[in-house]
Amino acid sequence: MSGRSVPLSVILVSAGSKGNRLLFRYPYQEESEKEVVQKNRKHNVFAQQVPEDNPNDCRPTSSIKHGKLVGYSDEILAHILTTGTGLCDHRFELTIDDVKFVGHPTPIVAGGRKIKGQDGSSRREGRTMAMFNVVFVLHASADPSVVGCYHDLSKRLVVALKHEERRCGYLSHQAVIMMSAHDEVAAMPEDAEESPFYIMLMKSKLCTDLREVFMGLCEKGVCHVFINHWIEVSFCLPHKVHNVDQMFTIEPKIIEQSLLAIRPYHAILLLEDDKELLASLPRDCSPSIRRAITMSSPLKSLQQLSQDTDLALSQVFQIVGHLVYWGKATIFYPICGSNVYILSPRAPTSVTSPYHEEFHELTGGGNLTEALSAFSQPNLFSDVVNIGEKQNEAEKVKILMWLLQKRLLIQLHTYVFLMIPTDQPVKLLDQPNKASGSSPMSAASLDKLSATGVLNMSMDSDELSTSLDSYSTLSLDNEGHSHSRQKVMDMLKENLNETERHCVMNVPAARNPEDLKLFARLCQYFRGRHHLEEIMYYENVNRSQVYMLLEKFKQVLVICTHQDAATVAYKQFL
Repeated sequence: MSGRSVPLSVILVSAGSKGNRLLFRYPYQEESEKEVVQKNRKHNVFAQQVPEDNPNDCRPTSSIKHGKLVGYSDEILAHILTTGTGLCDHRFELTIDDVKFVGHPTPIVAGGRKIKGQDGSSRREGRTMAMFNVVFVLHASADPSVVGCYHDLSKRLVVALKHEERRCGYLSHQAVIMMSAHDEVAAMPEDAEESPFYIMLMKSKLCTDLREVFMGLCEKGVCHVFINHWIEVSFCLPHKVHNVDQMFTIEPKIIEQSLLAIRPYHAILLLEDDKELLASLPRDCSPSIRRAITMSSPLKSLQQLSQDTDLALSQVFQIVGHLVYWGKATIFYPICGSNVYILSPRAPTSVTSPYHEEFHELTGGGNLTEALSAFSQPNLFSDVVNIGEKQNEAEKVKILMWLLQKRLLIQLHTYVFLMIPTDQPVKLLDQPNKASGSSPMSAASLDKLSATGVLNMSMDSDELSTSLDSYSTLSLDNEGHSHSRQKVMDMLKENLNETERHCVMNVPAARNPEDLKLFARLCQYFRGRHHLEEIMYYENVNRSQVYMLLEKFKQVLVICTHQDAATVAYKQFL
């Protein structure tokens, strides 16, 4: 995917009263030595021409060679990439064989810029250009989301150029420079011929901007240019930005899903040095972004960051989302001793990995293999002793941050599922509670769980009736807040179906009013969609309370561990 997201070429074309023109292309094709010799060789007009190509050679041809567009002359590209004014201001997409051309043709209104003559009089310079198009050449097999990103970039560039053309005739002036380069090359002797595009790069600001855009997309997936030193154009190609060391590729839709899953209890982890990140920000960047970056910490939740920076939580979310999308940061749960980490299945564990030398420099002689071995199995951070000095917690946190930045570790969270015993009538399971939004497990799945010993509870109907009758006489009270029996039953009824309620009431711990009240309060989270940290945050309960509840109701509760859906790499490990 990452190779298919890199552009093959960027092309600037125009159309007008002087015909269709290819103004600039990068990378430009340089003639090979053999082609130059054949071009300069004098041919005898009376000699018989023998074709060099074998007519029986039916090998498939390709327009891509060494990652560049080949086989298309400037004249052909000028004709196929320009459109009539009626097709302007619409998405342009053309696929020929194994390449795809993507752009956004834009018309230029009639008129021209005002110029002053030598006598001081002013006149309007007529335009010879009617439309222009900035086209990116991609692989024909590029993902539709990649194509959409390049169309968006093309549209941003043409809008900026159109604005500058209206303001000061910038595009027309640059087009004159480009065409003069063609004339200059045409006047050169044949043995001294060089590419006109090389001359353009020496004289045209627009050409150097387009080259910078192309190189930025190929190298890092980002570009940042000022058209005519005035209009800023910034762009991020997530397919390239989030392709971390070729370990995996993250689709933009996955990033968008992760941004929607950001919660106040999450923290932000910068993926590069904060000083370098601040230096890379635009000069007119909002002070709020600088303040959020400066005061961020992997030990600090977004809610706490909001309080420390005196910014609204929604504004912090926007800043964090922006940094995550541009590959400058990632979202995770704040570092603490109770966090569970494990080695990433995509981590490069080879001794030849460049991470070994980087880790050695970071720790002043540490061994990366030994550090990673501490997380070969899920392990509490507080129990890890193979990284850093045992007494230096700051050093351990620093090393852990580096391992997380390099995606060598992933954090696991505990999720809770409500499971009913297998000896209940299956027909009752066909009527799930609509409010809970969950569907019951099949009888085969439940039998499998029962065989493993997860579910081993039996229930007698008479005993259940006695339990419900005795519960009706209980009075529930929690820290001065009176809760009636009816309110607890309503919470259970809202989130559980009839069979599930019967199974819960048959658990011995349900006879304790306090335990049942806490269960009824938390049962909405027992569908495997919320991990313990999220439950603790939203319900203001501590970890020991949740663990005790899980132990008391272990007959109907099953736990599992996996990553948080807010991490951008989540889908890659399923």
